[in-house]
Amino acid sequence: MESDVRATVAGEVRAELARQSKSLRELAEGVGINRETVRLAMRGDRSFRIEELTAIAAWLGVPVTQFLPAEAVAS
Repeated sequence: MESDVRATVAGEVRAELARQSKSLRELAEGVGINRETVRLAMRGDRSFRIEELTAIAAWLGVPVTQFLPAEAVAS
């Protein structure tokens, strides 16, 4: 289950980056997260911390709930 959530969150972040034509490097620099940390989270090897997701959402101009699985938002 945890790996499913990680994959969903990473996929949603990746999709929004693509919609806005932004790279992982730009994300790391724009939010102030180490590039290796971003890479590991995007691969699903670690979870994004809520502070990181909040900062990513703000940087991209979207609600943080956009990155979460539907069942997590509905609860």
